[in-house]
Amino acid sequence: MKNKKVFMTLFAGAFLVLSGAAIYYLFFNKTEALATETEVRDLVESQYSGSIITSLEQKDEFYEVYMENDMGEYELTVDGRTSEITSLKLVNRKGATGGGEQKPTDDPVDEQPEEPATEEPAASMLTREEAIEIAKREVPGRVEDIELDEEDGIKVYEVEMEVDDESEATILINAYTGEILSLTWD
Repeated sequence: MKNKKVFMTLFAGAFLVLSGAAIYYLFFNKTEALATETEVRDLVESQYSGSIITSLEQKDEFYEVYMENDMGEYELTVDGRTSEITSLKLVNRKGATGGGEQKPTDDPVDEQPEEPATEEPAASMLTREEAIEIAKREVPGRVEDIELDEEDGIKVYEVEMEVDDESEATILINAYTGEILSLTWD
């Protein structure tokens, strides 16, 4: 009789431990599934349209993505659990300007606004001068202001251009890829 009591106590204890473990894994251990390569590819292509993905490789819970556009080649790290781009690094810049900048002939002084007290761009980001060059290719005119800002988690240059006495344009440029994200006229 005493053996039966001990056996029932051990059985009840084991049942409680196993039940507790099962409940924990079913309800409290919320591990998200890793994003698929297709989901990562779609994420990168939506954030950096016009770029070509040259390599995509999974490393543990992260994806290492290499992409290329007309500004250069970039290495991105994407968190497979959260599907967020955690880093973007310029690997190779194409057509780096080295003194051969072309300036419009109708603006000999090429007035540039004073630099505001904002953060400095990272080494893998475009310089202010490169952002101004991209803006001037899109909208010829005089630069009134340029700021390094953040829109929807992406570093951007906001360039304000005066086209003539009556119209202005504001251009948002991706600070890493040089892609024009928006152009608004006032």
